[in-house]
Amino acid sequence: MKLNIFIFLFGIFLFTNCSSDDEPSLSSNNKITSFIIKNNDLSYSGKINHTSKVIALETVGLEQNNSIVPEIEISDMATIFPNPNIAQNFNESVEYVITAENGENTIYSINIINKPYSVEKDILSFSFNVDGEIFLGKIDQDLKQIEVTIYKDVTSLSPEIEVSDYATISPLPTEKLDFSNPVEYTITAEDGSTKIYTVVVNKQEINSTVKSCYIRATSFARITFLDVSGGDFELFLENEVNSYKLNYFDLETWENQGKTTTNFYFTFNENILTASDYKLKFKLNGKVKAETPYVIDVLAENASNIISASQISYHYTDTLILYGENLVAGLLIPANGNYYIYDKRYVIVNEEQTEIVMELDVNRSMFPSWHGQPSPRPTRVNTYFNGRYGDSILLDFE
Repeated sequence: MKLNIFIFLFGIFLFTNCSSDDEPSLSSNNKITSFIIKNNDLSYSGKINHTSKVIALETVGLEQNNSIVPEIEISDMATIFPNPNIAQNFNESVEYVITAENGENTIYSINIINKPYSVEKDILSFSFNVDGEIFLGKIDQDLKQIEVTIYKDVTSLSPEIEVSDYATISPLPTEKLDFSNPVEYTITAEDGSTKIYTVVVNKQEINSTVKSCYIRATSFARITFLDVSGGDFELFLENEVNSYKLNYFDLETWENQGKTTTNFYFTFNENILTASDYKLKFKLNGKVKAETPYVIDVLAENASNIISASQISYHYTDTLILYGENLVAGLLIPANGNYYIYDKRYVIVNEEQTEIVMELDVNRSMFPSWHGQPSPRPTRVNTYFNGRYGDSILLDFE
């Protein structure tokens, strides 16, 4: 009997020990092992400090996104709250609670240092470099307008442009554009906002001149965006071989909406050699400041030379007589805003080409009295043949 009791108690002891060894223990692991967020196609992996329970990230442009689903890995058998599949606004304070299998909790704080996208989108400098000469743009940041004054050809230029850090520009500065009309550039900041600048090129240009003439011819001209009335500028007729300083006179300057315009006259000197590729240029201290966008054809041979006229003042129906050398059967008379051209049907030249005769009964509108305008009025009478201007003389028309 005693033996049976002993066996029974020993069996209970064995059963108890076996049950205790077979029962598994619950995990106490409750860590975040990986933390990643993605924004604008960039991934940011958190630096996890398990001691301070802080996950640190450095991001760029996160302020533009307040709804991000993170990628989180945690310890086996642990759970996480809030659900990592739910989007969070990481521009604000966010915490995650990790619960181990045995119920122990750890709280991780997400600490993000974000560099906001730049909002700067300015053109900081604008210039043209043409043949080594720099033409700077004047930038008005309020009007978002850039003005450049230049005398060079502007139909195919690529500017040099500096923009704000992290900003982009369209079209690219390397692209050659025609600046004869205003051109727009769009600057896009890092944050995606835009600003449009308009580039306006003021062409310092001499125009309205004759394009074909003999020496001794006098021509009207007009220059824009350059005030030459102070007398500091010198006028030259030049090609790659020759350079001639010319006299300019009878200046009339005015300004309209910031545009300076000057009308003037000049004469082609007697010493100019024949060439068809001259350009008229204004220079200051030897540097070109304006020029004609076209070439001028000048002929020296057989050029007319007017010496005198039969009288100083002329009325309608008078007979105009000019005396000189190499005179031609053609006259051009600018008057009352028009150009009156007369060929051999109206103009007679003697055989020696020393005398021109024209009856002034052809067109009464050349005379100021016909329009009720003050008279006498100085009127320039030009020799003109085959489209080429020649010598001229100032006469009074009544």
